[in-house]
Amino acid sequence: MKRILLLSDDIILNRVFISAAKSFEFQVQAGTDFNESLEYIKKDFFDCIIVSIPLITEKCPKKIITDILNTSPYIRVYFLTDQMDYSQVITLTKAGAEYCYTKPFSFEEILEHIQNATKNISVLQLPIQGNKTDDYPKYLNATSRHAKELYKQIDTVADTNFKVIIHGETGTGKESVARRLCSGIYKNKPFISVDCGCLNKELAASELFGHVKGSFSGAYADKKGAFEEANGGTIFLDEIANLDYPVQILLLRAIEEKKIKKVGSVQEIDIDVRIIVASNEKLSDAVAEGRFREDLYYRLNEFEITTPPLRERMDDLQDFIDFFIGEANIDLNKSINGVDKDLLELFYNYDWPGNIRELKNIIRRGCLMATKMIDLSCMADDFSKKLSEVKICHPVMEKNVEIERVHLDWKHKSMLSEYHEILNVLKSVRYNKTKAAEVLNINRKTLYNKLKMFSIFDHLTIA
Repeated sequence: MKRILLLSDDIILNRVFISAAKSFEFQVQAGTDFNESLEYIKKDFFDCIIVSIPLITEKCPKKIITDILNTSPYIRVYFLTDQMDYSQVITLTKAGAEYCYTKPFSFEEILEHIQNATKNISVLQLPIQGNKTDDYPKYLNATSRHAKELYKQIDTVADTNFKVIIHGETGTGKESVARRLCSGIYKNKPFISVDCGCLNKELAASELFGHVKGSFSGAYADKKGAFEEANGGTIFLDEIANLDYPVQILLLRAIEEKKIKKVGSVQEIDIDVRIIVASNEKLSDAVAEGRFREDLYYRLNEFEITTPPLRERMDDLQDFIDFFIGEANIDLNKSINGVDKDLLELFYNYDWPGNIRELKNIIRRGCLMATKMIDLSCMADDFSKKLSEVKICHPVMEKNVEIERVHLDWKHKSMLSEYHEILNVLKSVRYNKTKAAEVLNINRKTLYNKLKMFSIFDHLTIA
């Protein structure tokens, strides 16, 4: 019998859902406490999790999906929400959510959807706990020009106490960069990550600086804030541009004075914390629009790093795929050999709006569903639909139809011959342009220039 974990504060919703699930032969376990439910996930197996948001014990949907997938990376997570917030749905989907449903709920349709999605998952594919090896690298060392430039910036500032701003689109690996910055002299010191996008103005000060018992409604005990937890180490403030102006003032004071006060307390606490912040927008733009304090920006801006989007570093795509398959094989005790050629072709022509995070989610779910190799049948329905809209472009991939009968002069015939040679080499190295350039004994810039030049053949179909 398939098992569902339902996280919901709505008792009536729970009863109706559990009743509907019986006719689909689902066993449902309902929970209201989010942290308690994470312990259930660690100890037991569920085919999927359904979360009705907001939860009293955790109001941030992004944190909910992140914590669940960090606990069990291969589980399907669905959200129920009162109102459809398009931006929130995009955020949750990029973070790894399977689907978001809005009122009025049709539990029969939802359960049928889940039944179809989970029908190919067997108990034999359960993640093997405690099977990870220390020999497997924590981070991928990619080889593209963008990757090498990124690593150079990280190495420059890693073993300093410089404050660092990391810019980049959602899913480009900003927290991974922050953690790599702490792999040297900060390796064995605290690293506290705070998602500022989840902090409302009422709770932000408490989360960052702590509070004392009775300082506000719901403050039933003293609480350490993130700065105090990170003392002696590093605090990483993700999506810092979302902080409200009054909290920005408190943050500025903490940076300048190296002291904090808990909410409701007059006692100052000395702090020695390295600060790394991240934003998916340029903080200078937020300053210009009056949403971010200029003095705080200059305090933080001792060093800047930009994480490139995946679509600009497609040379690294195969390396990322291999890395994530390797991780999944260890977690699932499987031996997935790679990605089917036809699916790989679609991957190379997809623009990856969710960047590396989206690719990781796609690969790990593909590994769960696959037996030997990941193919299109292993993809979720919504992602398959996106791939069906992908336009295959030359010269990255080939098409299998006849060449049009057109007249080519000798120059173009020579170019066509060279095009065939380069295309064959690209295929042999699984479309890794850096490796292709090495095989062809040309530099990568020359290869890119030739590929750009070969766009004259886009109206042809190369057999």
